[in-house]
Amino acid sequence: MSGSRNEKSNKIRVGVIGCGWHSRAAHGPSLKQYNAEHSELQLAACCDVDAEAAESYRTDFGFDSAYTSYEIMLAEERLDAVWVLVPEQLTTVVSLKVMDAGAALLLEKPPGINTAEVIQLCEQAKLKNIKHRVAFNRRHVPLVRKLISKLQAQAQQGKRIYSLTYDMIRVKRTDHDFSTTAIHAIDAAKWIAGADYESLRFRYDDLSAISAGLVNITAEGTFRNGIRAQLNCYPHSGMARELVTVRGEGFTYELHMPLMENAGSFVGLICSERGHVESISAAEDWQLAFGFYDENASFLDALREGGAHLLGLEGDLHSSIQSVEIMDTIRGRAEAYYG
Repeated sequence: MSGSRNEKSNKIRVGVIGCGWHSRAAHGPSLKQYNAEHSELQLAACCDVDAEAAESYRTDFGFDSAYTSYEIMLAEERLDAVWVLVPEQLTTVVSLKVMDAGAALLLEKPPGINTAEVIQLCEQAKLKNIKHRVAFNRRHVPLVRKLISKLQAQAQQGKRIYSLTYDMIRVKRTDHDFSTTAIHAIDAAKWIAGADYESLRFRYDDLSAISAGLVNITAEGTFRNGIRAQLNCYPHSGMARELVTVRGEGFTYELHMPLMENAGSFVGLICSERGHVESISAAEDWQLAFGFYDENASFLDALREGGAHLLGLEGDLHSSIQSVEIMDTIRGRAEAYYG
């Protein structure tokens, strides 16, 4: 992999940049579990500007070394793969440094603060032949894959899919720019639909009386395969919930995503087909149920096999461009998007 493999070892040496809450909740436990099951993985180094956070991460998840400078970490450690788990405004500059070091790259969403940054990363990854993955965890949720399988089966039988609605609801989120979270709904909806967006029209409810810049975001449009799309993002509502509803010829599927914040609520896939209802529950393990373990484990599996499975729509930067374009559109409060 770009000549970075430690010549004295056949281990895959992994580094993590960013030891904050999300890194600790999603990636650290997944890497620790994978490391326990695969002796060829070495958790070599972790880094955070907060020395206490870096050291705590090292201890909790079994890394060999902790740093407060990612530049020093990249210079001193011969890393095969690096996880970039930093605030979105830092993702591009840090990821470019990782690519310069020749390491494979897993970067959190959004993969850049705007479309130009994602295209820059995409071009650089192609130029340097960097294996990479964007961490859109909803793509790896087992029940999302189950839903996609059911939709594909319906399509093979000639059954029409009418519409897909994605509801993203949160409690007391007062972000002035909720688009960087809404991108999960944007991306997951097109992933489930199996096509890019053709067009969307937006509406914004001004909630500035609650917090400056806060809005509800709704969008209606179509995917390129003709399925109607509806996105509803309510950051300051009465529950934490993500619900995907797909309606078609003789069937309706409702997927209740396994958010950590809605513990105790129903989580699973309700399949209604010609009057017959089946309920499929999510895995009890949150890391597995919400796709975090698989997005990490399958990336490492692919690296062990040479990285061929990381090409195309599995999760590369190119497959993320439209999602970021729409995120940009929402940030600018545009009324419409045309793909």
